Order: sequence, then C-alpha cells, then structure tokens
Amino acid sequence: MKPVEIVAISLAFLAIWLTVLSARVSQLRLRHRVSFGDGGHRDLLAAMRAHGNTLEQTALYGLLALGCAALPAASTEGLLVCALTFGVARVLHAAGIFGRQPALRRLSHIATVVVQLSLVGLMGRALWSMP
Repeated sequence: MKPVEIVAISLAFLAIWLTVLSARVSQLRLRHRVSFGDGGHRDLLAAMRAHGNTLEQTALYGLLALGCAALPAASTEGLLVCALTFGVARVLHAAGIFGRQPALRRLSHIATVVVQLSLVGLMGRALWSMP
C-alpha cells in the first residue's frame, strides 16, 4: 500500500468517526431542546467536547500525515503505525469522555501527541534523506 493510500483511508475513517460524534451532539441537542451551548446538560457538554477535540486533533494529524505522505521517501510502515494508533486513540479518547474515565482520556491524548510528533519526525527523516 502506498503512503498516500494509508493516509486517505485513515482520514476517511476519521471523517466517519467525526460524523458519528456530530450526530450524537445533534441527538442530544434535540433531546434537551438546546440550540446553542450545552444548556447545563453534562451529557451534551461531553458530546460537544468529544466531537470538538477530535476535530481539533484530526486537523493537525491530517496536515502532518498528508505532508509526510507527499514526500518521495515517506515511510509506509511509519505512516501505517501512526494512522492505526491515531484512529484508536481518538476512539478511546471519546470513550474516556463519555465514560468519565480521565485516565483513558489522558492516555489517549498522550498517544495522539506522540503520533503527531512522530509524523514530524517521519517528515524530517524523509526530507533529510532527499538528494
């Protein structure tokens, strides 16, 4: 599999996951009849944060992963590990928010940051090896 294909598949998965999280926010807004903000409902606030945080982190991941995949010397294996780790971390982060499990949230956030820094490292390595 080519690096760009790995990134495309991971971004498609993340788009689906973001749609699921967004649908949960909409569902809770309808249930609680809240158009703006959280209306003091903790479950709506949690859903909003799960969606917002995933969107924020996915934007950076996507830019880094696409930049890395665009380089001729991109590491296919490195991108695959980053894509899988990031996807799992984002699902676990939301589970930690919904399940009120701060340790799971912290662990998944650490994994997210490690992936983002790893992508920077993979880009640097690919750039360094260019003629």
